[in-house]
Amino acid sequence: MLRNDTEGKKTLAKRITMAELARAANVDTSTVSRALNDSSLVKEETKRHILNIASDLGYVIHASARNLRRQSSETIGLVIPLVPESGQTISDPFFLEMVGAVAHAASQEGYDLIVNVPSAEQQDGAEQRLLQTGRADGLIIIGQAGRTEFLNKLGKLAERVVVWGGSVPEANYTVVGSDNVRGGELAVEHLLNRGRERVLFVGDSALPEVQLRYEGLKKAHRVAGLEHDADLILPEGFGGKSTFTDLQRLLDSGLEFDAVFAASDVLAITAIHSLQAYGKHVPGDVSVVGYDNIGQASIMTPALTTIDQHIGDGGRIMVELLLRKLAGTDVRSRTNSTELVVRDST
Repeated sequence: MLRNDTEGKKTLAKRITMAELARAANVDTSTVSRALNDSSLVKEETKRHILNIASDLGYVIHASARNLRRQSSETIGLVIPLVPESGQTISDPFFLEMVGAVAHAASQEGYDLIVNVPSAEQQDGAEQRLLQTGRADGLIIIGQAGRTEFLNKLGKLAERVVVWGGSVPEANYTVVGSDNVRGGELAVEHLLNRGRERVLFVGDSALPEVQLRYEGLKKAHRVAGLEHDADLILPEGFGGKSTFTDLQRLLDSGLEFDAVFAASDVLAITAIHSLQAYGKHVPGDVSVVGYDNIGQASIMTPALTTIDQHIGDGGRIMVELLLRKLAGTDVRSRTNSTELVVRDST
């Protein structure tokens, strides 16, 4: 019985060795190896010649062996250490957009991406496992809540790590994040300029980024010659699981407010739904501003006024800084700009 040509090529692809490829290309095995690894020691014309023959013969580069020779996995690890009590999950729109931004930037540089979401029990070991086993050349960690001390103890491993989060004075690792103070100031300055006088802050100020956003709120009040009422704080984790009912309980208590500044768009969107269900008009009765500028912000009703922290730029900057660190270059922490995006909710 005749075997079709496709089957023959598959069998050949499994059998061919680098030595056989070298003979077919009429070059040394070392030249083939250098060409497949894109070495500058091989002329471009020779590289093309070898790669064309490799393609014709169905030669497949063994990635694991190549990476072992290079002492590189050509992979970046993205660690998302979720805080269980926050109610946040990997499906949070912020995480999805950040993963997309990092993945795109990594692929542009020829790197693959491993996404790791460690359990609460594994969180203080996830970074070491990925780096020490060689599964990833370097890591990008999204968030540092309650982990500053642990991250400071990474020692030499910190040379292969970049963290997304708020600027923390005691951090001895590289941090990339938005200008959270300025973002909070822009949001509340906008509300005060719209004639709002009592701004409810929704967010957990125990988290570094949220605390900085609240500092921005207080700064906007000081500039306007006002003082923020300490009662106008609703502590909520980024997950926002209880925000809907917590806000309605606050309304039931009789606490008066005419604006909401939420530490994330998810919290802001939940706040709008809660206010509307309670019979409040947004922005007629209460104006609402979020933080992040996720995709849903512009398509909900009313469209959400928010602070854009340029997530796409953040992902690109983190990859850029990480690769520079892996190349042995000293880098500094970076603060991304923030921008007020005005929509219907104010």
